[in-house]
Amino acid sequence: MTGDVKIDSHHSKRPPPIALGINVEKPNFPQYAVYSKRLESFEAWPEYIPVDKIDLVDAGLVYTGVGDSVRCYFCGGGLRNWEYGVVPMEEHAKWYPKCPHILLVKGQAYTERLSRGEKPEIDGSSGNVYLDTSAKTNLIDSIAAQSCIEIGYTDHMVQKAIDIYTNKYEPLETLVEENQRLKENQMCKICLDSRADIIFLPCGHMVSCPQCAPALTKCPVCRKTVNGHIKAFFATTSIS
Repeated sequence: MTGDVKIDSHHSKRPPPIALGINVEKPNFPQYAVYSKRLESFEAWPEYIPVDKIDLVDAGLVYTGVGDSVRCYFCGGGLRNWEYGVVPMEEHAKWYPKCPHILLVKGQAYTERLSRGEKPEIDGSSGNVYLDTSAKTNLIDSIAAQSCIEIGYTDHMVQKAIDIYTNKYEPLETLVEENQRLKENQMCKICLDSRADIIFLPCGHMVSCPQCAPALTKCPVCRKTVNGHIKAFFATTSIS
C-alpha cells in the first residue's frame, strides 16, 4: 500500500532573513553608505530647520537639496516637514520600520517599542560600560556604600573598607589599562570611534560599527565578500 505524503507549507516555510535579524539587502544609494558622504550632502542644509544635521546623518539620511526633504541611503524612504524636538532616528524607524539601516544601528526591538508607542532606549548601540579613572574615590557615593552609612557605619569605616577592597584585588592603574585594552579591542576598525557590533556573513568577523558596515563589500580581515550583516548585542548585566 502506498500513500501520498502531504507537507504543510505553512509549517515548512522558513522566515525571511530580516525576521531573524539578518540583513542581506544592499543600499539603494551605495555612494552614501559612507558616513562622511552623507554629511557632505548637508553642506547646504538650511540653518533655520530645528534638526541637527548630525542626527540626520546618524539616522542614515541624505539631504536632497530641496527644502527640508531628506532620503535614506539604504531603504530610499523620504522624510520632510521637520519640527522642533523630533528625533530623526525615531521618525525614520516609525515610517520605515523595516529599513536595514535602522535594524543594523538599533535592532528590531527598537522599532517594536516605537510601534507600541513606547519610548525607546536613549541609545541601544552604545551600551559600553568602561571604568572611570575616578571610580575609587566615587565608590563612597555608590548605593552599596550609602546603604552601609544609613544603617550606622561611619563614612570613615566605609571608606576604609573600600580602600582595603580595591587595594586587595587589583591596583586601579591595572584596571584602567585593562579597561583601555578592552575598549580598543571593541572599537570599529574603520572609523576608530564607535563600537564594532556588526557581524559579517558568511565569514563571521566583527570589526565594524553599524554606520561603517554597509559601505564594505569585502571583510577587512579575510577579504571575503560580505553577503549579509547581523547586529550583535552585548550583555550589560550579570546573570545571578
